[in-house]
Amino acid sequence: MAVSECKNASFEVVAPGMMTTVQDGGRVGFQQYGMPVAGPMDGESYSIGQALVGNTTPVGALECTVLSPTLKVKGTCIVAFTGADMRPTINNVEVPRYIPFVCHNGDVISGSFSQCGVRMYISFAGGIDVPEINGSVATHTKANIGGFEGRPLAAGDEVRLKDCIRDTIICDYTRESNHLFNTVLFNRGGRECHEPLRVVLGSQAKYFTETGIRNFSRELYTLTIQCDRMGFRLDGAPVEHIDGADIISDGAVFGSIQVPSDGNPIILMADRQTTGGYTKIGTVITADLPRLSQLPIGDGITFDIVPVEEAQEMYRAYMQNLHSKINLASAQSSFVFSVKYNT
Repeated sequence: MAVSECKNASFEVVAPGMMTTVQDGGRVGFQQYGMPVAGPMDGESYSIGQALVGNTTPVGALECTVLSPTLKVKGTCIVAFTGADMRPTINNVEVPRYIPFVCHNGDVISGSFSQCGVRMYISFAGGIDVPEINGSVATHTKANIGGFEGRPLAAGDEVRLKDCIRDTIICDYTRESNHLFNTVLFNRGGRECHEPLRVVLGSQAKYFTETGIRNFSRELYTLTIQCDRMGFRLDGAPVEHIDGADIISDGAVFGSIQVPSDGNPIILMADRQTTGGYTKIGTVITADLPRLSQLPIGDGITFDIVPVEEAQEMYRAYMQNLHSKINLASAQSSFVFSVKYNT
């Protein structure tokens, strides 16, 4: 066992990827003031990444969309890659996701376009050192707050990391060292990507016709190009209203499914507004939100309506499984790998 010190470390953004933002657990407790939550789109991948680098509280990590950024490390830091497979590399050596690596001064972190999924998370021991706003460093780009100057990273940015000390066992990474980490963390478990998203109908379902609800539960919908961190707009069989789509604005949550007057559903995501004035047919269950967040534009999705009692059982099972994975990741954090390469 050795002590790994990560002090005065930072990274320079050589190339920012398609959209890379700083995210943590989100800005919780301020929606009554109109402040959106933000935070990670795929909370499961984010949380496991935090545990892998030994962070016990949710601190700033990078959420990378579609294309990995290229970062040049200054100082020493411990990193882990989770979520979408962007074939991450350290000094041009491709490394696995879901295990921690040590990077030293001058090392280059990079990757490629995603091979599976949309969002990869790069977690750092100690977290990213940017100012907190309302107790969070999460970036909300539409409000231009949080993260690094309230915006996605850009080439030339230099981003500081928080100091930290970790008790670690440093291992040279080779293919033969795979037995030292838990491959179970790669597997989300449960449902495959293209199985239906499970939805609980809400009290506003009464504003839709029987035909509208039948279309919603049976037809295929496509993720349109109008998909971002705020919401996913779908295209497919219209979900018909009885008497218009407008309501007095009320609260919105991650996974709420609004249906405007054109009948095409909109699933509200991490950067959602705090309230909305369109009827909401239901809400995607918590267990399916990480899977939803990794679907690319153009993918087809279907919905499966489940009773609230069944959804509660699914939630309990999902959270138990997630906590088990986080515990495994925390145990893994003591084994930090070092990449050997030819200069």
